[in-house]
Amino acid sequence: MQQVLMGNNVFTGLEDIPRQAAILVEDNKIVKVGTSLQDLKPLLHDNVTVYNFEDSLIMPGFHDFHLHLFPGALQLESVDLSETKSAEDVIDVLKKEWDTHKNKKWIIGFSWDNGGWENTALPTKEMLDKHFPDHPIVLNHLECHYCWVNSKALELAGITEETPNPQFGEIVKDENGKVTGILMEKAQSLVQELAYSFTKDEKLNMLNNFFHYTARHGITSMNDMYAPFSESLDDFDLLYELEESQELKARVHLQPKMEGNLEHAKLFLEKYNHPKVKMNGLKQFIDGVITGHTAYMLEDYEDVPHRGHTTYPLQELEDWIVEADKEGFSVRLHAIGDGAVKFSLDAFEKARKINGNRNTRHTIEHIETIRDEDFKRFKELDVIASVQPYHLAALEQKVYLERLGEERFKNTYCSKSFLNAGAILALGSDFPVVHISPMREIFHAVTRKDNTLMNSWNEEEKLTLAETLKAYTYAPAFGCFRENELGTLEENKLADIIVINQNLFESSPEEILGAKVVFTMCDGKVVYELEGATV
Repeated sequence: MQQVLMGNNVFTGLEDIPRQAAILVEDNKIVKVGTSLQDLKPLLHDNVTVYNFEDSLIMPGFHDFHLHLFPGALQLESVDLSETKSAEDVIDVLKKEWDTHKNKKWIIGFSWDNGGWENTALPTKEMLDKHFPDHPIVLNHLECHYCWVNSKALELAGITEETPNPQFGEIVKDENGKVTGILMEKAQSLVQELAYSFTKDEKLNMLNNFFHYTARHGITSMNDMYAPFSESLDDFDLLYELEESQELKARVHLQPKMEGNLEHAKLFLEKYNHPKVKMNGLKQFIDGVITGHTAYMLEDYEDVPHRGHTTYPLQELEDWIVEADKEGFSVRLHAIGDGAVKFSLDAFEKARKINGNRNTRHTIEHIETIRDEDFKRFKELDVIASVQPYHLAALEQKVYLERLGEERFKNTYCSKSFLNAGAILALGSDFPVVHISPMREIFHAVTRKDNTLMNSWNEEEKLTLAETLKAYTYAPAFGCFRENELGTLEENKLADIIVINQNLFESSPEEILGAKVVFTMCDGKVVYELEGATV
């Protein structure tokens, strides 16, 4: 089957600006990128399908380098709390959504953030109990590193004042030793294992909705990152079922947890090695988050007398990283505090000294704060910097200033500094922590606007549009060892191509926010097309 996509603005990813071009796709590969339809004519069959997108922007499909697939699929069917401004707002939203969700075993919500409330104190179970005493409720904080539950949820999970904290987790208690209803880090799983118990058919339905959703946003590849809050949801065999039924509308690269279990990793690699469902490496949490004081810092937080902590002892983590590198696994480390980032770089450096350069393309995730001297080490050690620009608008600047102080705040949510240091920068969303929309990620990458859309967050870290698009296409492909197949529009590469309804290179930042994907092709198949997208 032959298809031609042509238009006046084709961003191949090989240059910094779009140009007029026509792309010939045969089956699932790009055969030629010509200057016009006439240029392709000697190669065309009689039954070729031609799409003329005129002044829209044709480009490689977006590759979201960091998201959480199953929790994201669940979030799409849960209560959205992202617009709430207080605990009372949360209660009001739950009441409005009650009829939609009351027949579910658990009420599940996502994306509340007390850091943006007038009263920033953490909410309590009593606030929920007053209105919902008999139905278990679990509400995930925006960052998914802690959750808010009611007494019914605690009861079903068997959590009492005597329940011990799990490793790297806390059942938060008040000054009287009473459970408050906030579960931090790995303590969340005590409740989530019950709340996230779905049938196979329910999960398949969630996944189908999810992949329709990602296709509408032009996401043709993604990296699913292990997280403790997804363990009870993950069921990767279902991805194969979707592929067999031709419902898998994107490529999924899997990063299961490391935690020293390389035998499991080797079996996982054998099982998931398909062009559209492929293990890409291992994921490990080094620390938590700045907002919850669980990110690991080199010096004490500004507002509490401690530095946070790591998920496991540093020596144990280092041993795991060195051994995984020795076995050829790419390792991706969640490291948010400057102490966690420095440790991660130190561990990768140790691995290289012991094992030599294994071309393992390790990655550090989030990097919310970093020392000046560590930027250059990304290039020196060939470590990829994975960041999520929309976090600038999801979280509050004032909270980071309170936690870190002015000096450390200067190096929060950096992007441009990595490119200036010669490192590879890859972008993703962290969905469902924030919205999956690439347009929002692009907007905040090029403007550095926070949630007010007026104030900037470390403006010197702005990216150009070309830098942003390459970090959303080619860099993730490189991080997946697939730069020869994906990430740019070139001959012999896989046909993952999208069309946006306006030329972003001629759009204002505000217009970028309103831009829409109108056509998505993955593996040579049209998986989404907005009516009227072509002429």
